[in-house]
Amino acid sequence: MTTLIARTVSKACLPIIILFSVSLLLAGHDNPGGGFIGGVMFATAVSLMYVVFGLNYIEALYNNNWDKWFGIGLLVASLTGIGAMLFGYNFLRSMSIYATLPLVGSTKIISTTFFDIGVYLVVIGGLLYIFKSMGEDK
Repeated sequence: MTTLIARTVSKACLPIIILFSVSLLLAGHDNPGGGFIGGVMFATAVSLMYVVFGLNYIEALYNNNWDKWFGIGLLVASLTGIGAMLFGYNFLRSMSIYATLPLVGSTKIISTTFFDIGVYLVVIGGLLYIFKSMGEDK
């Protein structure tokens, strides 16, 4: 049983932590941060909700299979590395192109961003699968 203050503060902090997690993910190819630390931050936000509200409450609200996130992330990270090989480069070779996006304009797209997204999903899926498995009574 948690207090009203803990429940209120955790609900208020959840979107802030998740936005910070995405910010770390997107800053990773140019600045400190990246998929790993962003995924850890996201998993921390969800595990905070597990601790404060309990596993049954969170599953009733949003039942998620975290192992699927792990698999999708592993697939994205692997395809990023294999994609470089399709163009005749070494595995996981970083490439960049300039593209014009509708609302953004001309921007630089870097392949390491897709690798970081894959790592982000692997870390989220792996950590939250472990947390959920440890919290279940089976």
